[in-house]
Amino acid sequence: MTLTHSDTPPKMANWSVLIATGLIGFAWLVLNYTALQWLFASFSNTSIFNLIIFGVVATILLVQAIHHRRKLGLSATPRLHPAPLILMFGSTVTRIGLQWLLDVPQIGVLLFAIASYGLIGLFIAPNVWRKGLPAAIFAACILPFSVQFGTGLGFPVRVITAQLVEHILAFWHIAAISSHDIIVLENSIAQVDLPCSGLKSLWTGTLFLLAATWLENRLLRFKWLLVCVTNILLLIAANTGRILLLVLISNVGDRPDLAAILHVPLGLIGFITAGLFSWLLLQTVPRHKNTPPKAETLKTPPLGNLKPLTQQIIVGSCILGLALIPHPRMVTTSAIASINLPAQMNSEPLQLSAIEKDFFANYEGAIAQKSRFEWQNMAGSILLVSSNSVQAYHAPELCLVGNGLKIDTMKPLQLSPQVLGRWISINNGTMAATYWFQSPKHTTDDFLTRLWGGMTRKDRLWVMVSVLFDRSQQPDTPEIQAFTTNIHDAIASSLTGV
Repeated sequence: MTLTHSDTPPKMANWSVLIATGLIGFAWLVLNYTALQWLFASFSNTSIFNLIIFGVVATILLVQAIHHRRKLGLSATPRLHPAPLILMFGSTVTRIGLQWLLDVPQIGVLLFAIASYGLIGLFIAPNVWRKGLPAAIFAACILPFSVQFGTGLGFPVRVITAQLVEHILAFWHIAAISSHDIIVLENSIAQVDLPCSGLKSLWTGTLFLLAATWLENRLLRFKWLLVCVTNILLLIAANTGRILLLVLISNVGDRPDLAAILHVPLGLIGFITAGLFSWLLLQTVPRHKNTPPKAETLKTPPLGNLKPLTQQIIVGSCILGLALIPHPRMVTTSAIASINLPAQMNSEPLQLSAIEKDFFANYEGAIAQKSRFEWQNMAGSILLVSSNSVQAYHAPELCLVGNGLKIDTMKPLQLSPQVLGRWISINNGTMAATYWFQSPKHTTDDFLTRLWGGMTRKDRLWVMVSVLFDRSQQPDTPEIQAFTTNIHDAIASSLTGV
Protein backbone atom coordinates (compact mmCIF):
# COMPACT_ATOMS: atom_id res chain seq x y z
CA MET A 1 0.00 0.00 0.00
CA THR A 2 1.48 3.39 -1.00
CA LEU A 3 1.06 6.59 0.96
CA THR A 4 -0.45 9.68 -0.67
CA HIS A 5 0.26 13.22 0.55
CA SER A 6 -2.80 13.03 2.77
CA ASP A 7 -1.65 9.67 4.15
CA THR A 8 1.87 10.87 5.02
CA PRO A 9 2.45 10.59 8.75
CA PRO A 10 2.72 14.03 10.47
CA LYS A 11 6.16 13.28 11.94
CA MET A 12 7.52 12.31 8.51
CA ALA A 13 6.07 15.52 7.00
CA ASN A 14 7.67 17.64 9.76
CA TRP A 15 11.04 15.98 9.22
CA SER A 16 10.79 16.61 5.49
CA VAL A 17 10.12 20.31 6.05
CA LEU A 18 13.02 20.60 8.54
CA ILE A 19 15.38 18.86 6.11
CA ALA A 20 14.30 21.26 3.37
CA THR A 21 14.91 24.18 5.75
CA GLY A 22 18.36 22.76 6.44
CA LEU A 23 18.92 22.68 2.68
CA ILE A 24 18.26 26.42 2.51
CA GLY A 25 20.72 27.07 5.34
CA PHE A 26 23.40 24.84 3.78
CA ALA A 27 22.93 26.42 0.36
CA TRP A 28 23.24 29.87 1.92
CA LEU A 29 26.57 28.95 3.54
CA VAL A 30 27.90 27.53 0.26
CA LEU A 31 26.79 30.60 -1.69
CA ASN A 32 28.43 33.03 0.72
CA TYR A 33 31.57 31.04 1.47
CA THR A 34 33.96 33.76 0.25
CA ALA A 35 32.23 36.50 2.30
CA LEU A 36 32.31 34.31 5.42
CA GLN A 37 35.96 33.48 4.75
CA TRP A 38 36.83 37.18 4.53
CA LEU A 39 34.94 37.90 7.75
CA PHE A 40 36.65 35.05 9.58
CA ALA A 41 40.09 36.28 8.45
CA SER A 42 39.18 39.85 9.46
CA PHE A 43 37.93 38.82 12.89
CA SER A 44 41.05 36.73 13.48
CA ASN A 45 43.15 39.88 12.96
CA THR A 46 40.97 42.29 14.96
CA SER A 47 41.54 43.26 18.58
CA ILE A 48 40.35 41.22 21.56
CA PHE A 49 38.21 44.19 22.67
CA ASN A 50 36.32 44.22 19.35
CA LEU A 51 35.80 40.45 19.53
CA ILE A 52 34.37 40.77 23.04
CA ILE A 53 32.02 43.56 21.92
CA PHE A 54 30.81 41.54 18.94
CA GLY A 55 30.33 38.45 21.13
CA VAL A 56 28.34 40.34 23.78
CA VAL A 57 26.11 42.03 21.17
CA ALA A 58 25.47 38.72 19.34
CA THR A 59 24.60 36.97 22.63
CA ILE A 60 22.20 39.72 23.69
CA LEU A 61 20.44 39.65 20.32
CA LEU A 62 20.12 35.85 20.41
CA VAL A 63 18.74 35.82 23.97
CA GLN A 64 16.27 38.62 23.18
CA ALA A 65 15.13 36.83 20.00
CA ILE A 66 14.45 33.61 21.93
CA HIS A 67 12.72 35.48 24.78
CA HIS A 68 10.45 37.45 22.43
CA ARG A 69 10.00 34.71 19.85
CA ARG A 70 6.20 35.04 19.91
CA LYS A 71 6.25 38.80 19.35
CA LEU A 72 8.74 38.31 16.55
CA GLY A 73 6.62 35.60 15.01
CA LEU A 74 9.58 33.20 14.80
CA SER A 75 8.98 30.08 12.72
CA ALA A 76 11.13 27.00 12.18
CA THR A 77 10.04 26.87 8.56
CA PRO A 78 10.28 29.78 6.08
CA ARG A 79 7.28 31.73 4.85
CA LEU A 80 7.92 33.11 1.40
CA HIS A 81 6.91 36.76 1.58
CA PRO A 82 7.80 39.03 -1.37
CA ALA A 83 9.90 41.75 0.31
CA PRO A 84 12.41 39.45 2.11
CA LEU A 85 12.79 37.32 -1.04
CA ILE A 86 13.39 40.38 -3.22
CA LEU A 87 15.98 41.75 -0.76
CA MET A 88 17.68 38.37 -0.37
CA PHE A 89 17.99 37.48 -4.05
CA GLY A 90 18.39 41.10 -5.22
CA SER A 91 21.36 41.76 -2.90
CA THR A 92 22.89 38.40 -3.75
CA VAL A 93 22.64 38.84 -7.51
CA THR A 94 24.03 42.39 -7.17
CA ARG A 95 26.97 41.05 -5.14
CA ILE A 96 27.71 38.33 -7.69
CA GLY A 97 27.56 40.83 -10.54
CA LEU A 98 29.73 43.39 -8.74
CA GLN A 99 32.45 40.86 -7.97
CA TRP A 100 33.15 40.72 -11.71
CA LEU A 101 33.28 44.52 -11.92
CA LEU A 102 34.75 45.73 -8.62
CA ASP A 103 37.36 44.08 -6.42
CA VAL A 104 36.22 45.63 -3.12
CA PRO A 105 35.51 42.90 -0.55
CA GLN A 106 33.83 45.28 1.91
CA ILE A 107 31.02 45.99 -0.55
CA GLY A 108 30.49 42.26 -1.08
CA VAL A 109 30.32 41.65 2.68
CA LEU A 110 27.90 44.57 3.09
CA LEU A 111 25.56 43.10 0.46
CA PHE A 112 25.92 39.65 2.04
CA ALA A 113 24.82 41.05 5.42
CA ILE A 114 21.81 42.81 3.86
CA ALA A 115 20.85 39.65 1.95
CA SER A 116 21.12 37.66 5.18
CA TYR A 117 18.48 39.92 6.74
CA GLY A 118 16.29 39.07 3.76
CA LEU A 119 16.78 35.39 4.64
CA ILE A 120 15.84 36.12 8.26
CA GLY A 121 12.65 37.76 6.98
CA LEU A 122 11.43 34.33 5.86
CA PHE A 123 11.36 33.19 9.49
CA ILE A 124 9.82 36.21 11.31
CA ALA A 125 6.60 38.22 11.05
CA PRO A 126 6.53 40.60 8.04
CA ASN A 127 5.59 43.70 10.07
CA VAL A 128 8.47 43.07 12.51
CA TRP A 129 10.86 42.49 9.61
CA ARG A 130 9.95 45.75 7.89
CA LYS A 131 10.37 47.82 11.05
CA GLY A 132 13.79 46.29 11.67
CA LEU A 133 15.08 46.91 8.12
CA PRO A 134 16.85 50.26 8.87
CA ALA A 135 18.49 48.72 11.95
CA ALA A 136 19.59 45.73 9.85
CA ILE A 137 21.19 47.98 7.22
CA PHE A 138 22.80 49.91 10.09
CA ALA A 139 24.35 46.69 11.41
CA ALA A 140 25.35 45.62 7.88
CA CYS A 141 27.29 48.87 7.44
CA ILE A 142 29.07 48.37 10.76
CA LEU A 143 30.11 44.77 10.05
CA PRO A 144 32.65 45.03 7.19
CA PHE A 145 34.14 48.41 8.13
CA SER A 146 34.54 47.89 11.87
CA VAL A 147 36.88 44.91 11.42
CA GLN A 148 38.97 46.36 8.55
CA PHE A 149 38.22 50.06 8.61
CA GLY A 150 41.58 51.50 7.59
CA THR A 151 42.07 49.18 4.63
CA GLY A 152 40.30 48.59 1.37
CA LEU A 153 38.26 51.76 0.87
CA GLY A 154 40.25 54.13 3.07
CA PHE A 155 43.14 54.55 0.64
CA PRO A 156 41.09 55.22 -2.53
CA VAL A 157 38.99 57.78 -0.64
CA ARG A 158 42.20 59.59 0.41
CA VAL A 159 43.48 59.55 -3.18
CA ILE A 160 40.17 60.94 -4.51
CA THR A 161 40.10 63.62 -1.80
CA ALA A 162 43.63 64.72 -2.71
CA GLN A 163 42.67 64.97 -6.39
CA LEU A 164 39.54 67.01 -5.60
CA VAL A 165 41.60 69.50 -3.59
CA GLU A 166 44.21 69.63 -6.38
CA HIS A 167 41.58 70.59 -8.96
CA ILE A 168 40.10 73.29 -6.70
CA LEU A 169 43.56 74.76 -6.07
CA ALA A 170 44.25 74.73 -9.83
CA PHE A 171 41.00 76.66 -10.39
CA TRP A 172 42.40 79.32 -8.06
CA HIS A 173 45.74 79.26 -9.95
CA ILE A 174 47.63 77.74 -7.01
CA ALA A 175 50.31 75.37 -8.30
CA ALA A 176 49.67 71.92 -6.83
CA ILE A 177 49.68 68.32 -7.98
CA SER A 178 48.31 65.27 -6.16
CA SER A 179 49.91 61.86 -5.98
CA HIS A 180 49.17 58.86 -3.76
CA ASP A 181 47.34 60.48 -0.83
CA ILE A 182 49.46 63.65 -0.82
CA ILE A 183 49.31 67.10 -2.40
CA VAL A 184 52.62 68.60 -3.55
CA LEU A 185 52.72 72.40 -3.57
CA GLU A 186 55.67 74.69 -4.11
CA ASN A 187 58.31 73.75 -1.50
CA SER A 188 55.84 71.79 0.63
CA ILE A 189 53.82 68.57 0.85
CA ALA A 190 50.38 68.14 2.41
CA GLN A 191 49.33 64.58 3.25
CA VAL A 192 45.72 63.40 3.43
CA ASP A 193 45.88 60.93 6.31
CA LEU A 194 43.16 58.48 7.40
CA PRO A 195 41.28 60.91 9.71
CA CYS A 196 41.21 63.45 6.86
CA SER A 197 40.07 61.02 4.17
CA GLY A 198 36.38 61.46 4.94
CA LEU A 199 35.67 57.73 5.05
CA LYS A 200 34.93 57.80 8.77
CA SER A 201 32.61 60.78 8.40
CA LEU A 202 30.82 59.08 5.49
CA TRP A 203 30.47 55.90 7.53
CA THR A 204 29.36 57.65 10.73
CA GLY A 205 27.01 60.01 8.88
CA THR A 206 25.33 57.11 7.09
CA LEU A 207 24.92 55.25 10.38
CA PHE A 208 23.40 58.38 11.92
CA LEU A 209 20.87 58.64 9.08
CA LEU A 210 19.97 54.94 9.37
CA ALA A 211 19.59 55.19 13.15
CA ALA A 212 17.35 58.25 12.82
CA THR A 213 15.31 56.46 10.14
CA TRP A 214 14.78 53.48 12.44
CA LEU A 215 13.96 55.52 15.55
CA GLU A 216 11.53 57.75 13.68
CA ASN A 217 9.99 54.78 11.84
CA ARG A 218 10.54 56.30 8.38
CA LEU A 219 9.83 54.40 5.17
CA LEU A 220 12.75 53.19 3.07
CA ARG A 221 11.43 54.38 -0.26
CA PHE A 222 12.70 56.52 -3.16
CA LYS A 223 12.38 59.74 -1.19
CA TRP A 224 14.54 58.31 1.59
CA LEU A 225 17.11 57.26 -1.01
CA LEU A 226 17.32 60.85 -2.24
CA VAL A 227 17.93 62.00 1.34
CA CYS A 228 20.67 59.37 1.72
CA VAL A 229 22.44 60.49 -1.49
CA THR A 230 22.18 64.13 -0.40
CA ASN A 231 23.63 63.20 2.98
CA ILE A 232 26.64 61.53 1.33
CA LEU A 233 27.26 64.50 -0.99
CA LEU A 234 27.05 66.94 1.93
CA LEU A 235 29.58 64.91 3.93
CA ILE A 236 31.97 64.73 0.96
CA ALA A 237 31.66 68.49 0.39
CA ALA A 238 32.22 69.26 4.08
CA ASN A 239 35.34 67.10 4.26
CA THR A 240 36.79 68.40 0.98
CA GLY A 241 36.24 71.96 2.20
CA ARG A 242 38.02 71.12 5.46
CA ILE A 243 41.06 69.67 3.66
CA LEU A 244 41.16 72.65 1.32
CA LEU A 245 41.13 75.13 4.21
CA LEU A 246 43.83 73.19 6.08
CA VAL A 247 46.07 73.11 3.00
CA LEU A 248 45.57 76.84 2.39
CA ILE A 249 46.29 77.71 6.04
CA SER A 250 49.21 75.34 6.54
CA ASN A 251 50.97 75.25 3.17
CA VAL A 252 49.91 78.42 1.33
CA GLY A 253 49.59 80.70 4.37
CA ASP A 254 52.55 78.99 6.11
CA ARG A 255 50.64 78.60 9.39
CA PRO A 256 50.85 74.87 10.26
CA ASP A 257 50.34 75.71 13.94
CA LEU A 258 46.95 77.29 13.20
CA ALA A 259 46.00 74.38 10.91
CA ALA A 260 46.77 71.91 13.70
CA ILE A 261 44.44 73.83 16.05
CA LEU A 262 41.59 73.99 13.51
CA HIS A 263 41.94 70.39 12.28
CA VAL A 264 39.39 68.80 14.64
CA PRO A 265 36.97 71.78 15.03
CA LEU A 266 36.59 72.13 11.25
CA GLY A 267 35.80 68.42 10.98
CA LEU A 268 33.19 68.58 13.73
CA ILE A 269 31.54 71.71 12.33
CA GLY A 270 31.30 70.19 8.84
CA PHE A 271 29.99 66.86 10.11
CA ILE A 272 27.38 68.40 12.45
CA THR A 273 26.17 70.80 9.75
CA ALA A 274 25.79 68.02 7.17
CA GLY A 275 24.07 65.75 9.71
CA LEU A 276 21.63 68.43 10.83
CA PHE A 277 20.65 69.31 7.27
CA SER A 278 20.15 65.61 6.43
CA TRP A 279 17.97 65.16 9.52
CA LEU A 280 15.80 68.09 8.42
CA LEU A 281 15.41 66.47 4.99
CA LEU A 282 14.50 63.18 6.70
CA GLN A 283 11.44 64.88 8.21
CA THR A 284 9.92 65.02 4.71
CA VAL A 285 10.02 61.19 4.43
CA PRO A 286 6.69 59.55 5.45
CA ARG A 287 6.49 57.20 8.43
CA HIS A 288 5.40 53.56 8.55
CA LYS A 289 1.70 52.91 9.02
CA ASN A 290 0.97 50.33 11.68
CA THR A 291 -0.64 47.45 9.80
CA PRO A 292 -2.49 44.89 11.97
CA PRO A 293 -0.64 41.54 11.88
CA LYS A 294 -3.85 39.65 11.03
CA ALA A 295 -4.35 41.61 7.84
CA GLU A 296 -0.84 40.67 6.69
CA THR A 297 -1.36 36.96 7.26
CA LEU A 298 -4.24 37.00 4.77
CA LYS A 299 -1.85 37.93 1.97
CA THR A 300 -0.87 34.99 -0.19
CA PRO A 301 2.93 34.73 -0.42
CA PRO A 302 4.60 33.84 -3.73
CA LEU A 303 4.37 30.16 -4.68
CA GLY A 304 1.41 30.06 -2.29
CA ASN A 305 -0.35 27.31 -4.25
CA LEU A 306 2.59 24.93 -3.69
CA LYS A 307 3.15 22.87 -0.56
CA PRO A 308 5.67 24.27 1.99
CA LEU A 309 8.11 21.44 1.27
CA THR A 310 8.06 22.19 -2.46
CA GLN A 311 8.51 25.92 -1.82
CA GLN A 312 11.56 25.31 0.36
CA ILE A 313 13.14 22.96 -2.17
CA ILE A 314 12.66 25.59 -4.90
CA VAL A 315 14.26 28.33 -2.77
CA GLY A 316 17.16 26.08 -1.73
CA SER A 317 17.73 25.02 -5.34
CA CYS A 318 17.79 28.65 -6.49
CA ILE A 319 20.38 29.50 -3.85
CA LEU A 320 22.54 26.52 -4.84
CA GLY A 321 22.15 27.55 -8.47
CA LEU A 322 23.58 30.98 -7.66
CA ALA A 323 26.46 29.28 -5.81
CA LEU A 324 27.43 27.50 -9.04
CA ILE A 325 28.18 30.82 -10.79
CA PRO A 326 32.02 30.96 -11.15
CA HIS A 327 34.07 33.57 -9.30
CA PRO A 328 36.60 35.85 -11.03
CA ARG A 329 40.04 34.31 -11.39
CA MET A 330 42.56 35.54 -8.85
CA VAL A 331 45.71 37.04 -10.35
CA THR A 332 48.95 36.90 -8.33
CA THR A 333 52.22 38.74 -8.79
CA SER A 334 54.39 35.62 -8.39
CA ALA A 335 54.52 35.19 -12.17
CA ILE A 336 56.43 38.48 -12.55
CA ALA A 337 58.76 38.03 -9.59
CA SER A 338 61.86 38.48 -11.75
CA ILE A 339 62.26 41.40 -14.16
CA ASN A 340 65.54 41.40 -16.04
CA LEU A 341 66.82 44.89 -16.79
CA PRO A 342 68.62 45.43 -20.12
CA ALA A 343 72.23 44.20 -20.07
CA GLN A 344 73.57 47.55 -21.34
CA MET A 345 72.38 49.23 -18.14
CA ASN A 346 75.15 47.53 -16.12
CA SER A 347 72.81 46.91 -13.20
CA GLU A 348 73.57 45.10 -9.96
CA PRO A 349 71.14 44.14 -7.18
CA LEU A 350 70.84 46.30 -4.07
CA GLN A 351 69.55 45.22 -0.68
CA LEU A 352 66.33 46.81 0.50
CA SER A 353 66.68 48.99 3.56
CA ALA A 354 65.22 47.82 6.86
CA ILE A 355 62.38 50.35 6.51
CA GLU A 356 61.61 49.15 2.97
CA LYS A 357 61.61 45.50 4.06
CA ASP A 358 59.19 46.24 6.90
CA PHE A 359 56.93 48.25 4.60
CA PHE A 360 56.61 45.60 1.87
CA ALA A 361 56.27 42.80 4.45
CA ASN A 362 52.89 44.30 5.43
CA TYR A 363 51.40 43.35 2.03
CA GLU A 364 51.15 39.69 1.14
CA GLY A 365 52.44 38.96 -2.34
CA ALA A 366 54.26 42.29 -2.74
CA ILE A 367 57.52 41.85 -4.67
CA ALA A 368 60.22 44.54 -4.63
CA GLN A 369 63.58 44.46 -6.39
CA LYS A 370 66.12 47.25 -6.14
CA SER A 371 69.12 47.78 -8.41
CA ARG A 372 72.03 50.13 -8.99
CA PHE A 373 72.53 51.10 -12.65
CA GLU A 374 74.99 52.92 -14.90
CA TRP A 375 74.04 53.75 -18.47
CA GLN A 376 75.74 56.21 -20.78
CA ASN A 377 76.17 59.39 -18.70
CA MET A 378 73.49 58.42 -16.17
CA ALA A 379 73.74 56.58 -12.87
CA GLY A 380 71.38 55.97 -10.00
CA SER A 381 69.05 53.44 -8.41
CA ILE A 382 65.82 51.86 -9.60
CA LEU A 383 63.07 50.20 -7.54
CA LEU A 384 60.51 47.87 -9.16
CA VAL A 385 57.43 46.92 -7.11
CA SER A 386 54.79 44.37 -8.14
CA SER A 387 51.66 43.95 -6.03
CA ASN A 388 47.93 43.33 -6.23
CA SER A 389 47.40 45.94 -3.49
CA VAL A 390 47.82 49.57 -4.53
CA GLN A 391 48.69 50.38 -0.91
CA ALA A 392 51.94 48.46 -1.35
CA TYR A 393 53.09 51.22 -3.71
CA HIS A 394 54.76 53.80 -1.52
CA ALA A 395 54.71 57.45 -2.54
CA PRO A 396 58.17 58.11 -4.04
CA GLU A 397 57.87 61.79 -3.12
CA LEU A 398 57.51 60.99 0.58
CA CYS A 399 60.46 58.58 0.44
CA LEU A 400 62.63 61.28 -1.13
CA VAL A 401 61.65 63.78 1.54
CA GLY A 402 62.14 61.14 4.23
CA ASN A 403 65.71 60.64 3.01
CA GLY A 404 66.49 64.33 3.47
CA LEU A 405 66.00 65.44 -0.15
CA LYS A 406 64.08 68.56 -1.14
CA ILE A 407 61.46 68.44 -3.91
CA ASP A 408 61.56 71.47 -6.20
CA THR A 409 58.85 70.61 -8.71
CA MET A 410 56.85 67.59 -9.84
CA LYS A 411 54.85 67.28 -13.06
CA PRO A 412 53.44 64.61 -15.39
CA LEU A 413 55.41 64.21 -18.63
CA GLN A 414 55.43 61.95 -21.68
CA LEU A 415 58.95 60.58 -21.15
CA SER A 416 58.79 58.40 -24.26
CA PRO A 417 56.09 57.35 -26.73
CA GLN A 418 55.20 54.46 -24.41
CA VAL A 419 55.75 56.02 -20.97
CA LEU A 420 53.66 58.68 -19.24
CA GLY A 421 55.36 59.33 -15.90
CA ARG A 422 56.01 61.85 -13.14
CA TRP A 423 59.21 63.89 -13.33
CA ILE A 424 60.65 65.29 -10.10
CA SER A 425 63.35 67.95 -9.72
CA ILE A 426 65.31 67.60 -6.47
CA ASN A 427 67.64 69.78 -4.37
CA ASN A 428 67.49 72.93 -6.51
CA GLY A 429 67.87 70.98 -9.74
CA THR A 430 71.04 69.08 -8.74
CA MET A 431 69.25 65.70 -8.83
CA ALA A 432 66.17 64.22 -10.53
CA ALA A 433 63.74 61.33 -10.16
CA THR A 434 60.88 59.79 -12.08
CA TYR A 435 58.25 57.08 -11.61
CA TRP A 436 55.34 55.48 -13.39
CA PHE A 437 52.94 52.52 -13.21
CA GLN A 438 52.93 49.92 -15.96
CA SER A 439 50.43 47.19 -16.85
CA PRO A 440 50.22 44.95 -19.93
CA LYS A 441 47.93 47.53 -21.56
CA HIS A 442 49.35 50.95 -20.74
CA THR A 443 51.40 53.15 -18.42
CA THR A 444 50.24 55.99 -16.18
CA ASP A 445 51.62 58.47 -13.68
CA ASP A 446 48.36 58.53 -11.71
CA PHE A 447 47.70 56.44 -8.59
CA LEU A 448 43.95 56.74 -9.13
CA THR A 449 44.19 55.30 -12.66
CA ARG A 450 46.20 52.36 -11.36
CA LEU A 451 43.79 51.96 -8.46
CA TRP A 452 40.73 52.00 -10.74
CA GLY A 453 42.35 49.49 -13.10
CA GLY A 454 42.77 47.04 -10.22
CA MET A 455 39.37 47.64 -8.65
CA THR A 456 37.55 47.16 -11.96
CA ARG A 457 39.63 44.06 -12.79
CA LYS A 458 40.58 45.56 -16.17
CA ASP A 459 44.29 45.68 -15.29
CA ARG A 460 45.22 43.25 -12.54
CA LEU A 461 48.99 43.10 -13.03
CA TRP A 462 50.92 46.29 -12.32
CA VAL A 463 54.55 47.24 -11.74
CA MET A 464 55.63 50.53 -10.20
CA VAL A 465 58.93 51.89 -11.55
CA SER A 466 60.75 54.42 -9.35
CA VAL A 467 64.10 55.85 -10.52
CA LEU A 468 66.44 58.19 -8.63
CA PHE A 469 69.25 59.77 -10.70
CA ASP A 470 72.49 60.77 -9.00
CA ARG A 471 72.80 63.97 -11.03
CA SER A 472 70.54 66.48 -12.71
CA GLN A 473 68.80 65.26 -15.88
CA GLN A 474 66.53 66.87 -18.44
CA PRO A 475 63.34 64.89 -19.22
CA ASP A 476 63.17 65.85 -22.90
CA THR A 477 66.60 64.47 -23.93
CA PRO A 478 67.10 61.45 -26.25
CA GLU A 479 69.02 59.74 -23.43
CA ILE A 480 66.03 59.83 -21.06
CA GLN A 481 63.71 58.71 -23.84
CA ALA A 482 65.96 55.73 -24.64
CA PHE A 483 66.41 54.95 -20.93
CA THR A 484 62.68 54.85 -20.15
CA THR A 485 61.94 52.93 -23.37
CA ASN A 486 64.44 50.20 -22.45
CA ILE A 487 62.97 49.80 -18.95
CA HIS A 488 59.42 49.84 -20.32
CA ASP A 489 60.24 47.12 -22.86
CA ALA A 490 61.91 44.92 -20.23
CA ILE A 491 58.86 45.10 -17.95
CA ALA A 492 56.47 44.66 -20.89
CA SER A 493 58.32 41.47 -21.78
CA SER A 494 57.74 40.07 -18.29
CA LEU A 495 54.07 41.09 -18.27
CA THR A 496 53.49 39.66 -21.76
CA GLY A 497 55.02 36.40 -20.61
CA VAL A 498 52.40 36.23 -17.85
